[in-house]
Amino acid sequence: MRTKHLFASTGIRLALIYGGLVLASFSLAIALTWVAARSAAESDLRDRIRLEVEAMEQEIRDEGLAAAIAAIEVRAERPGALEYWLVDGSGQHLAGDLPLMNTPDGWHRIELPDAAPGAENREEMLVLTATMGDGSRLSVGDDLRRAEAVRDAVLRALLWIGSATVLLGLVVGVVVTRRALAQVDALTETLGQVSAGRLTARFTPRAGRSANDLDQLGLSVNRMLDHIDELVGSVRRVSRDVAHDLRTPLSHVQQRLEQARSAATAEERLQAIEAAESKVEEVLRAFDAILRLAEIEAGAARSRFVELDAALLIERLADAYRPDVEASGRTLITDGTDDVWLRGDSELLSQALANLIENAMRHTPTGTRITISAQTDGPTVRITVSDTGHGIPAERHSDVLETFVQLDSSRGTAGFTRKDAWGNGSGSGSGLGPGFGLGLSIVAAIARLHDAVLELGDASPGLRVTLTFNRVSGQAA
Repeated sequence: MRTKHLFASTGIRLALIYGGLVLASFSLAIALTWVAARSAAESDLRDRIRLEVEAMEQEIRDEGLAAAIAAIEVRAERPGALEYWLVDGSGQHLAGDLPLMNTPDGWHRIELPDAAPGAENREEMLVLTATMGDGSRLSVGDDLRRAEAVRDAVLRALLWIGSATVLLGLVVGVVVTRRALAQVDALTETLGQVSAGRLTARFTPRAGRSANDLDQLGLSVNRMLDHIDELVGSVRRVSRDVAHDLRTPLSHVQQRLEQARSAATAEERLQAIEAAESKVEEVLRAFDAILRLAEIEAGAARSRFVELDAALLIERLADAYRPDVEASGRTLITDGTDDVWLRGDSELLSQALANLIENAMRHTPTGTRITISAQTDGPTVRITVSDTGHGIPAERHSDVLETFVQLDSSRGTAGFTRKDAWGNGSGSGSGLGPGFGLGLSIVAAIARLHDAVLELGDASPGLRVTLTFNRVSGQAA
């Protein structure tokens, strides 16, 4: 993996940003700690010096100057003792070795040169000078550097911890990013193979570990590629079928035009032209159905979804089709219940049911009863179109849902054909499916668009087609 690729990744950039934020936070914390610790150390030192001055003043007042001198000499010998400077009223030095103490009363911060008497490696002293009741003057001080030693130790600890945290964060970020980039490279390679035309290429997630977000992304890409592969295969199959099935009607058109050209009379010429026009109309209807199917599968109609009453939809469709059904020697009945509301496109649902009715009319014998029902089943709505015809063998149910697959003239036979799909009339109604092997394909596409389940079953006798939708609460529409 190239270093340039590594440092150009989002992961390592985030690691650097987070490391910088941690470093800046620690720097700010160190600065605030330094100020607070310095102030606290100086405040503690001032309290200690002030108490010592008050104690020595009490000593001089109660025991006299000689007792104070003895006390200073004893205290000065203790480890970590304060520094003293005591002079009498005339300025005569009496005790202590605090250097350069010709200062007025009050607090003083004194920088000591290395060669100053009594400096003892001190650099900066904090001193309080006060005049006693007998006229003597006392100065008490201590080294600020010693008081700030603890502060410096805390600051060094914070600095080391902050540096170690940033370094550890960067190391972990690099390791994690390298692993993530390996997965990204694998996913990129998979997509590159797909773009080169190898639609079977798939991303392989890490073995033996729980799936992380990149594994989930890769699996999602695999599912997308599976769907694309399926769609491409479907397009290829449909394109092949269309090219194959267009030969028959176009050959018929060519034959009719040749008949028209060689016709002996005007009447024969007109009949041949009308027959050619009829075949062209069939081809155009087939292309309309294909375009309609493509629009449905693209999901463009979802914007027209509304809440609708399935029972009312069925009654209206039955009223429109009943005259044609009865004229064909069959009967159409409905069976609906209340509160069968679902969300969908009423036009497409009407199209699906119309295709099922026309399919039943086309492939059942005279005297068949066609039933449309809408029933509730818990959280779902079931719309069923059944007939009492010959039915379809169970092993062929999935076949009839494919495009350009059509039963032979008798639906009770086990064979299917594409050859005769263009030879029959289009039937009444929509003209967008029945007669071309597209009717049930459009129904299946409409079901997928509505997230519905399409099932073909045995009506004993006949075929039963069931569409199962999610139920919604009824509203005035």
